[in-house]
Amino acid sequence: MYEMYLLYFLGFIFFFIMFKISTKLFKFLILLSAGFMFLILTNGCSSGNMNPTTSIQDAEDNTLTRISDMPFVMDTELNIEESLILGEGKSWSGQLLLFVPASKAEVFNFYVRNLDNFGWKEQTTIRGETSILNYVGENNRVAIISIKEARFSNSSVLISVSPYGEEFDDKVGDYINEKYLEITE
Repeated sequence: MYEMYLLYFLGFIFFFIMFKISTKLFKFLILLSAGFMFLILTNGCSSGNMNPTTSIQDAEDNTLTRISDMPFVMDTELNIEESLILGEGKSWSGQLLLFVPASKAEVFNFYVRNLDNFGWKEQTTIRGETSILNYVGENNRVAIISIKEARFSNSSVLISVSPYGEEFDDKVGDYINEKYLEITE
């Protein structure tokens, strides 16, 4: 008979311990669920774009379409973080860092063949480890294009466009306009 009471007593202790453990486990699961719900709700309420890849791509596309006096090789990618553009159309200035899926020689030839169609006149071109093209254009601007070989037969292109200074314009501006740009005032 004592055995029966002993079994009841041991059963009671077992259920008591299990209930204590399960209560702690139950409380832990409730806190974990509440924290997870709070995280989901706060993220759901945030404003802004949660997909930065799309917004960067949109910014790159928008930047290149704002420039109307510079040709770009097909599938050119703009490094938006390393670029700066002020203005748009045919009066922009700044620097564009581009990744072009073509060899350095192909990119060099592309710009030599196409820049004059966009109102730029060649001043100097240098082929080397870093090839450099210097052009003058409308609105008293200078373009310097540096082309370097990148990995896997691709190229890195830095296009710098800026207005040339008043002193330069005073000394040779009329000569450049008449001789190279055929602009008369």
